Amino acid sequence: MNTNELFKNKKLGLGVASLIGLAFLGFVAGWVFLIPIAAVAFLLYGYVLYTRDQKHRISLEYKPNEAMKAIARREMELHEEKSRIIYEQLKEEKL
Repeated sequence: MNTNELFKNKKLGLGVASLIGLAFLGFVAGWVFLIPIAAVAFLLYGYVLYTRDQKHRISLEYKPNEAMKAIARREMELHEEKSRIIYEQLKEEKL
């Protein structure tokens, strides 16, 4: 008895090919629908927790004092010096 006879007589409800097809469709449906839905759900849950945590944070605003301004000026001087040195080294390499 071959497969065609089994399906004609309806002795088997689903054949092997049908089971493989159903498994493939289930796999595709999982990747296309279920996994993105789960990812979106986790992202929304994380966002809700993040916004809930934001409500309990304290943000401070302060004006920079002289020491902070001096540090910033020194950092700018160092940055300019570094840029100048690199420029000089590149200029020497091109010669």
